[in-house]
This record gives sequence, C-alpha cells and structure tokens, in this order.
Amino acid sequence: MSTFFAPSLQNNQTFYQLSEEESKHCIRVLRMQVGAVLELVNGRGLQAQALLQDAHPKRCMLEITSIVQHAPTPNVHIAMAPTKNMDRIEWFLEKATELGLTRLTLLACEHNERKQVNLDRLEKIAIAAMKQSKRYYLPQLEPLQRFSDFIAAQPEGYFGHCAEGPKIGMAELIKNKPFLIGPEGDFSEQEIALALNAGYQAVEMSAFRLRTETAALLATTALL
Repeated sequence: MSTFFAPSLQNNQTFYQLSEEESKHCIRVLRMQVGAVLELVNGRGLQAQALLQDAHPKRCMLEITSIVQHAPTPNVHIAMAPTKNMDRIEWFLEKATELGLTRLTLLACEHNERKQVNLDRLEKIAIAAMKQSKRYYLPQLEPLQRFSDFIAAQPEGYFGHCAEGPKIGMAELIKNKPFLIGPEGDFSEQEIALALNAGYQAVEMSAFRLRTETAALLATTALL
C-alpha cells in the first residue's frame, strides 16, 4: 500500500485532499485509479487508510475509512554542525529518520564551513524517509542556531570531540538527552569548555576518527 504525507490530517476526519505534489505522485507517477486504497500519515502519529474518490492530478480527494493514533517514539535529539558537503547531512537525515530520530538541531559553531542550510529540502528528505520506513512521526527540524544559545536552552547532555580529556563510554548514555556533534574541524576549546561547564559529558565514541555524519548516526543509534 502506497503511503502519502497528509500534514493536516486530523482525528475523526472523513475526507482529505492531497497536496498538489502528493496528488501528482499518486496519479501521474503511480497511476492510481478511483477506488484505490492509500495510506496517509501526518507526521505526528496519525495513520489512516483511505479510498481514492477523485483521481485529479492536482487535488486528489480521498475518503477516510480508518484512523489510528500511534504512541510517540522515544526522544532522540541530535544537535550537529552541518557539513560542508550537504549530501552528507542529507544522507545522515535519511538514515537517522529511518532509525527513529525525533529532533535535529543544526549548530553554528566556530569551525563551521557551512553557514546556510536549505531546511525545505531537508524536510522533503525526512518526509520521504518517514514514508519509506513506515514511521508515523516526522523528525522536528530546527534551523541553524548558535552553539552558545543551544547550550543555554538545553543544559545537560552529551557531546563528542577529538581533544584529550575525561570521557564516558557509549554504554553509559542515558536516554532523552541531546547529543552534540561538532563540525569537520571539531568543537573549539572554548566550545568544549562551555559544554562541560553547562553539564554536558564528553563521550568516547570510537577508537578512530569519525566523519561528522558517521558520528551523528552512531549517536542516534546509541540513544534509541
């Protein structure tokens, strides 16, 4: 059964009109006909089955036959500096969404090489990954914010860095705390000190040096 994103879907709804983009995919790409059965997800836990009533390529109309509200998934919050090559951050987001990522914050750090991020494109990647993996919750995506601002708003958590110093093991992580991943040039000495003073714990992630997106995916799996 093909899955479609229905962000405005509500409980007890009897009819739903797909967006122009989803309607085009339904009719032009999948060539669905009136009477076809579809699955809808709103990215906030609602799953519905529906019948295609009007196969219009710009505004498909569906009749809802059943709706289920799924329980929230465990909180998995990654805050990371975007990589210079956006393909890598997009790869991470796709895989992390499939695994269970619930929140991604992008950090503006001292050593960032990338200063701007296209959130609309990232959202489309997350939506596609959510539908493909049959998840019911879409990760919350947050735009670039200063490292110091994030630390002030989110005290306590974990972070990985390459500098020498005391670190805990991955097996010691407690769920429901954010995990910070630095840029390709690593966190600065000042950022490391700021995080430690705020209550963050440094983590020994690997015996090897990891790429930013690899470290972020490893942190995602450790928080599941």
